[in-house]
Amino acid sequence: MALCLFSATLLHAQKWDEMSNEQKIMKLKSFRADNQKYMKDSLKLTQQQMTDVDNVNICYLSTLDRIDRYAKSDEVKQGYAEALFEVRWAQIDAIIGEENHMKYANYLKRKIEKEIEKNNTKKM
Repeated sequence: MALCLFSATLLHAQKWDEMSNEQKIMKLKSFRADNQKYMKDSLKLTQQQMTDVDNVNICYLSTLDRIDRYAKSDEVKQGYAEALFEVRWAQIDAIIGEENHMKYANYLKRKIEKEIEKNNTKKM
C-alpha cells in the first residue's frame, strides 16, 4: 500500500525526480492529510491507531530505502520488498482490523485511479 501512496505522488504532472524537496514535502503532506481525514472520519480510527499506522509506514519506507541502497540485485530487492510488504500488511491488519484495512486499501486505489485519470486528461 505504501508503494501505492508513493506511486500516487509520482503520477502528478511534474515527475517526482524533477521536483524540489519542498514540492515533494508539500505533496506528501497533502496526500497524508487527506488519508488521515479518511481514517478518522470514515474508518473511525483513534489517534493512537493513526499514529501507529504512520509509524508502520515510516518504518516500511525507510526499510525499502535501505533495501534499495544495499541489496545487490533487482531480484534480491524484489524478494525483500515482497516480504516486507507482507509484514506491513499484517501489521496494519492488527492495528485497524482486516475490514477497515480493505476499506482503506480500496479508498487508496480509487484515489490513485482518479489521479491517473486526471493526469491523462492533462496530457491530452
